[in-house]
Amino acid sequence: NEKIKEADSILIVGGGPTGVELAGEIAVDFPQKKVTLVHDGSRLLEFIGPKASDKTLEWLKNKNVEVKLMQSVDLSNNTDNSGGNRTYFTLSGETIRADCHFLCTGKPPGSEWLRETYLKDRIDNFGRLKVDENLRMKGHRNIFAVGDITDIKELKQGYSAQKHALVAAKNLKLLMSGGKESKLTIYEPRSSPKIIVSLGRHDAVAQFSFTTIIGLVPGMIKSKDLYVGKTRKKMGLQPK
Repeated sequence: NEKIKEADSILIVGGGPTGVELAGEIAVDFPQKKVTLVHDGSRLLEFIGPKASDKTLEWLKNKNVEVKLMQSVDLSNNTDNSGGNRTYFTLSGETIRADCHFLCTGKPPGSEWLRETYLKDRIDNFGRLKVDENLRMKGHRNIFAVGDITDIKELKQGYSAQKHALVAAKNLKLLMSGGKESKLTIYEPRSSPKIIVSLGRHDAVAQFSFTTIIGLVPGMIKSKDLYVGKTRKKMGLQPK
């Protein structure tokens, strides 16, 4: 990315998986660059346990990433400096100088357009579609939804979206062949999902139901190719 290569200092806003993974990649590939990560929460990766958060924070600090918790940045209010970089202001009044910034905060699903359709009554307050245990839109027999847009109470992960697709496809096939609705497959969210967040090219932090680990071992699971090879194989494509 030319934006990263040309910068000497980089500001990352957001301490979720995207912000943490980006900070880790820059810190490993460009150790000479100053990286500042600002997060408005009390800890990084708040969707997983505090032990994983603490291990991640320690790893980033060891890579000279400056992490500022309980802070937020007003990106609409920044000034140019004579050296070519910019000054950003946190809502607490602190200043941060950086050549560029990346916004890595979570965004709601792009479902706003559905509020203009006959499905408007099937959208919850978070912009997600209300589905039943078979992944059908509530109140509709033959409309299914999969992925982040569903209101299923689970972590929004690619793995879950793949499971959604398998269940929805199976149920669609059943209905199209005239099968009984009582035979529809029920989607069952994982109670203790496996979570792995990459840290640079070789390391990762992983939270399993029985332990939390960080380093090369979880990195071998995900950081090697970010599951690209596994996904291509599942889709019947040749590995690159």
